[in-house]
Amino acid sequence: MKALLLDLDETLYPRDNGVLRRVDARINSYLCERMGIPAAEVDAVRSALRDAHGTTLRGLEARYDVDADDYLGHVHHVDLSDLLSPEPALRALLSRLPGRKAVFTNAPRFHAEQVLRLLDLRDAFDEVVTLEDLAYRPKPDPHAYHAVTTRLGVAAAECVFVDDTRQNLLPARRAGMRTVWVTGAPRPDPDVHHVIGDLYELEALLEALGPGR
Repeated sequence: MKALLLDLDETLYPRDNGVLRRVDARINSYLCERMGIPAAEVDAVRSALRDAHGTTLRGLEARYDVDADDYLGHVHHVDLSDLLSPEPALRALLSRLPGRKAVFTNAPRFHAEQVLRLLDLRDAFDEVVTLEDLAYRPKPDPHAYHAVTTRLGVAAAECVFVDDTRQNLLPARRAGMRTVWVTGAPRPDPDVHHVIGDLYELEALLEALGPGR
């Protein structure tokens, strides 16, 4: 393993701590205020866009020709300081893990930098690869995995990728990455290499894989 790729949201901090609920509320307000979609319909519209295009943004770009930066600015320029705080134990864990470490997220740079700053983890990573670096083609688009390996100068087979979203891990495995699914209810999955309950299990997993990993 030359590179350890870690997702950001609900991977570096606990699931359901309020961050994504706040972001979701901003997405809904964008659909209502900027797109004129009635509040009672926004959940159905978002589900349809995600099902058809992978993310709400990709769906809006395809169907309504929205400006991606305008959307991202509205959705993510929101204060999260009451929801996130420094995580010294996670910082120590990351310092012990081998290989180059990179955040690999579908979030825009403003959001990623804010989250990492509040967690006091920015300098724990060699690279932060965000939506802008993926040419706005997020996971699970195959382009995203090629973009991150190209940026890091490594082969997919030299990467371990950790994410809380199963669908993001499937194309990573097909690309040649070793995949780790972080889920609160771990269970064997034939389509993912490893399943763990939380990020703190990652150190023992990597040690068990041995020097070749």
